[in-house]
Amino acid sequence: MDEGPTLHQRFGKSRTQSTSNITPESIDERIVPSLVAQSMRKQQPVIFGSFVLTAFKRWFGLNKYRVHVPWTVYVAHKMGQSPAFDASIYCLNATFMGHSHTNTMLQRSSREMYSKALRLFGDRIHDPDKMKSRESVSITILLSLFEVYARTNPDSWARHAGGTALLLAHRGPNAHLTGFDRCLYLSFRSFIVAEAFINEKRCIFERAEWQAHIDQVRAEDMADPRVDGPIALFIDLQDRIFMVVSKVPGLLFQARRLHTTPDCEKASKRLVFQSLRCRQALHTLSAQLRVAAAAQSSWADTAFRDGAKGPFIGPIPSTFPQEFANSVLRGSDICISILQILLEYLDRTESHLMKSKLSEDVLEVSDPLSFRIVSKLGAGMSDDTPSADKWCDMVAASMGLEAFDIVTCASESPDSSDNQGCSEQCSLQR
Repeated sequence: MDEGPTLHQRFGKSRTQSTSNITPESIDERIVPSLVAQSMRKQQPVIFGSFVLTAFKRWFGLNKYRVHVPWTVYVAHKMGQSPAFDASIYCLNATFMGHSHTNTMLQRSSREMYSKALRLFGDRIHDPDKMKSRESVSITILLSLFEVYARTNPDSWARHAGGTALLLAHRGPNAHLTGFDRCLYLSFRSFIVAEAFINEKRCIFERAEWQAHIDQVRAEDMADPRVDGPIALFIDLQDRIFMVVSKVPGLLFQARRLHTTPDCEKASKRLVFQSLRCRQALHTLSAQLRVAAAAQSSWADTAFRDGAKGPFIGPIPSTFPQEFANSVLRGSDICISILQILLEYLDRTESHLMKSKLSEDVLEVSDPLSFRIVSKLGAGMSDDTPSADKWCDMVAASMGLEAFDIVTCASESPDSSDNQGCSEQCSLQR
């Protein structure tokens, strides 16, 4: 028996009144709803590709030949095979599109999918094999990038990035030499460094096995026949700078705990030596990069005047990546500034140690450093807060150093009665 007329008579009037603000269902939704789900799933890799090109313009241009399996290829292959991975892609794509088009409905939908992704990922925690998989690492990265846009809580992106660091450390460097695993390491390493600075912890890349891994990947990428001379030189200098930068969070970690070290004086001297060595290495490598960038810029200007055209490999031509060099140099300068403030703090500490020896007093070394590191996304939205797209590009290209602001504090010493506290915000990276 056809119930259509009866249902229409019962609900037709109210339905007509309530559908003025509802988008009409497509024929696919009315006949075969699964077609809509299939269509949406097929669109996700395309939307994700737009996200990558929007949020990582400079990184994409440089690393075209450094990754064996790019994110876009992996996403297209993986979609539909894992509910947790699918939900992570859906929530990131939805929040990206919602912010791009100022669509509150998409933003709300992205949060619902985010909750689902968290729940599905939580189900994997009790399975060691699943947690060590590249899929789990990729999910934590996707959730971290979602938080860059959604900002459900202050620095939620950093908590997910910390989870990524734990998984990478658990898998070990040898698991990230080939295929998409290599891409996971390359594409997110800057965020892991930034997270270590912000959360005041050691960075996993300071460990000897990871330093060797960075050096191995650097040498392999430089020897790739698809990489021309200028980009090979940039890869060489960037990765050597990155190896030094990844050690600095550990130096800050040691300095904050200096007062709990049994032999404080010896530990302080060792820390000064390590900081000076890192600062000198950054000065030297940065100078080499500046010379290379200036030389290549001069050559490019001459070639442009002569009418030469470089091949197009993505968002930028395959000439020397001037913008990448500038980002790396900014990151290096920020790191040098941090080391300088650290050395000043250690110098004051050694001075206090000498005074305590002469007076035979018990020294109380002040725990806080003379500055704090604060995420640019952690204080909420303001006129100075960069957009999510711009922030991602800045962090990836600057080795993580443009992810945060540096807030300096007034120098405090036992002889000083002036205690202003943390009040002056540095603009080292602006």
